[in-house]
Amino acid sequence: MRRTLWATTASTLAASLVIGLSACSDSTTPSGGAELSASETNDVGEAVADEVDQSVGSLTAEGAASGEASAQSAVAYSVVGLTLRGAGCATVSSSVDTDGDFAPDLATFTFALPACHFTGFRGGTLDITGTVDLTDPTPNDYDFAFQATLHDLTFVFTGPQGNLSFTAVRNGSRVLTGDANGLVLTNNITVNRTFPVRAPASVTHDLVLTFTPDQGSSIVLGQPLPSGTFVKAGTFTWSRGSVSRTFTVTTVAPLVWDSSCTTDRKIASGEIHATLSDGSYVKTVWNGCGVDPVRTFVPASS
Repeated sequence: MRRTLWATTASTLAASLVIGLSACSDSTTPSGGAELSASETNDVGEAVADEVDQSVGSLTAEGAASGEASAQSAVAYSVVGLTLRGAGCATVSSSVDTDGDFAPDLATFTFALPACHFTGFRGGTLDITGTVDLTDPTPNDYDFAFQATLHDLTFVFTGPQGNLSFTAVRNGSRVLTGDANGLVLTNNITVNRTFPVRAPASVTHDLVLTFTPDQGSSIVLGQPLPSGTFVKAGTFTWSRGSVSRTFTVTTVAPLVWDSSCTTDRKIASGEIHATLSDGSYVKTVWNGCGVDPVRTFVPASS
């Protein structure tokens, strides 16, 4: 039986992948400087929210109570922004975990079909292929640290509407540090994205995501994240054809993570700006648990 995929985040992650597009006019023309069409605004905003989801999923692993092998699989799926209920689909080269913190000393997780075909993801299907090398940089210390290297990790989403389908191929690394009071994820990932109705695009992320649990809560190894807030900062470069744009990412309102949310989209509120050198920016706003974020292009002030 094919398994059902559950994203760990509000968005995703594709996982957390944020698939839905916000409503925009056909084009947006600022006075001078950059010009982003509605479709490009949507694509850039989707890339921002997408990587938020993937990164959020990298901060925690569920399944520790299910045994070592299951927990380590959960770590790998969290690294790619996903949590699978039930047995995992990837094959694992090693389960050695010297310090017992659910991050293997050194293991390669291989995702392949047909095992990694999932139904029910955002009303469609998701196929995952590629490999993730997961290492514990502190193999003798029971802590939160891990490093993941992604090799052609490919998500193929086939949506209920053809124009929402896409393929995303990720390469790069994610490094996690922190403790029970907070986590920091550095994210150096390049994503090549293809669409059925638009030209291909690539996005290179150089970002840092910081999570702080709510007062009175703490982060527990092997358990879901408690409620708290995320702050994202850094840069990413969006390229399509001969056009390349570099955005600076700032968190205007911290992303509120609601652990009680029963859907796979657990960010209840928050706002991120991706700003170009002329001051224009793509605004991504989360407005509720289980709701796609809204993307809007804001022209530079005259």
